[in-house]
Amino acid sequence: MNLIIDIGNTFTHFAMHNGKRLNLTENFRSVEFEKIKRYLTWIMKNQKVEAIGIASVSNKAQKLITHYIRTNFRMVPLIISSKTRLPIRIKIKNSHTLGADRICNAVAGNHLSAGKSNVLIADLGTANTFDLVLKNGNFIGGIIAPGILTSSMAMNHNTAKLPFLKYSDVSKNAVLIGTNTFEAIQSGLVNYMKFATEGIVAAVKKKYKGSLRVILSGGSAKLLINKVNFKYIYKENTVLEGINLIMEHQKKLNKI
Repeated sequence: MNLIIDIGNTFTHFAMHNGKRLNLTENFRSVEFEKIKRYLTWIMKNQKVEAIGIASVSNKAQKLITHYIRTNFRMVPLIISSKTRLPIRIKIKNSHTLGADRICNAVAGNHLSAGKSNVLIADLGTANTFDLVLKNGNFIGGIIAPGILTSSMAMNHNTAKLPFLKYSDVSKNAVLIGTNTFEAIQSGLVNYMKFATEGIVAAVKKKYKGSLRVILSGGSAKLLINKVNFKYIYKENTVLEGINLIMEHQKKLNKI
């Protein structure tokens, strides 16, 4: 089985793929390294892990986890980057700056569209990323914007009186016009993301001719389910799916 690790800005997600389906297994805060080590020890002991793939936006966490795996289990994880042999073509400037999470999203989106349409992957989390892969398999770039919690922290930090809203404070049923400060911030966080996402989808459809498939993913995507004015596919974690697809591509190339 493939052990798949997505090291994000806030959380580290683990999954297993048995050749047929992806099973999400555990999540930890990315700074909880001792818990991550204990979980890795448990899963390596109790599961038949044949290969390990990692996509990370944190160099520090990636180095710690990779060192622990190599030292304790004598395995070399596949670390995904723009230099990895991929089932898509990266057609952007300075591709070495491209985050592994966005690469994996693009691969997962391209796989879901199966070459039948352009695909826009909206991964909504600490940062909101929108990445476009054309139906010919060319990943041509995207958009990066602050996510809900990042926006909430910025307002709290840079103003005198606005409170910080935790993710649990944010509701998909936020009113449009808040009758108090709390409701007004809720509306700003949720509805701003909704209207921005709708606007980006509409602009991409207008600029790039042909059909467009939209995929919503990430921790904040649930807030937009049944709330946006476009058709979409919801996937809980396209980064994990993309890691596995890249691992399988590497196996075909005899790289792992």
